Amino acid sequence: MAYHSRSTPAQVWQTLTHSLWWAQQLSVLQGVVAAAKAAFAAVLLGVTAPAAPVVVGLVSFAVYTANDLADIEEDAINCPERSSFVTDHPVVVAGLAVGGLLLGAGIALWAGGPDALVVALIPVVACVLYSVPLAPGWRRLKDVFVVNTGLVALAWASTVTLLPLAVAGRPIGPVAVAVCLFFFLRSFVSVEVFNVRDVVGDRATGVETLPVVLGVGRTRQVLALLDGCSLAVLVALTPVAHAALPAVFALPVVSYSLSLTWVLDRTNAMDTLCLAKDGEYLLLGLVALAV
Repeated sequence: MAYHSRSTPAQVWQTLTHSLWWAQQLSVLQGVVAAAKAAFAAVLLGVTAPAAPVVVGLVSFAVYTANDLADIEEDAINCPERSSFVTDHPVVVAGLAVGGLLLGAGIALWAGGPDALVVALIPVVACVLYSVPLAPGWRRLKDVFVVNTGLVALAWASTVTLLPLAVAGRPIGPVAVAVCLFFFLRSFVSVEVFNVRDVVGDRATGVETLPVVLGVGRTRQVLALLDGCSLAVLVALTPVAHAALPAVFALPVVSYSLSLTWVLDRTNAMDTLCLAKDGEYLLLGLVALAV
C-alpha cells in the first residue's frame, strides 16, 4: 500500500509565498491589488460601479507588464528571474500587455463612455512619461528624485478615485479629493517600499529614489510620516455617512501597514515584506466586499 505524505504547514506556506511571488513578478498581483484599490475607493465614495475595479485591474496588469519590457536592465539586477523570463518571451509579454489594455479600455468605454475611457488611460500616459525621455538628451522621469514616485502615485490615485465616479456618472466633490489624497499617500509609500527592495539595481542604473538618496533608515522615517498622514485622512473621512463604516474598518489595515513600514530597515526578507505590503490592499478589497 502506498502512503502519501501530507504537506507540512511550512511547505504549504512556502508554496503559497512562491506562487504569490511569481504572481507579483508577472504583474498578476499588481492587477488584483489595483482592482482592490478601486473597489475600496468606490465604497468610500458611496458609488456602485462594479466595472471600475475590473478596468483598473486590467489596465494595471497591462501597464506593469509593459513596464517589465522597459526595465530589463534594472530587473536583471533586482529580479533576475523575471528579467530572464521577459527577455526570453518578449512577444508573449508584449501581447499580454496589449491584450489587457484593449480589454480594459473596451470595458471602460462600454461601462462609462468616453469619460471613463480617458480616466482609464491615465496610467498609460503616466507610464510613457515615466519610462521615455521627454526630449533627446533628457533624463527619464523615472530617474528623477521624488518626481518618479510622485507621478506613479498620482496616476493611480487619480484613476482609482475618478473611474468609479465616471462609471457611476457622479461629479467630483470634496470627498473625492480626500479619497484621492488618501490613495496618493498610500501609493507613494508602497512604491518607495518596493524601491527599498530594488535599491541595488536603482543605484547601479542611476535611478534616484528615496532609499538611494536618503538611505533606508531615513526613508523609513519619511514613509512612516506619510503613513500617519494617510491615517489622518481616513479619520477625517469617518464623519461622511457613506464613508464612515469602510473608513473605520480600514483603520486597522492602515495601522498594519504602518507597522510594516516601521521595520523597513530591520529586515532582510524584503520580498516577503513587499508581499505583505500588497496584502494591505487585498485587505482593503475585503473591507469593500464586506460593506
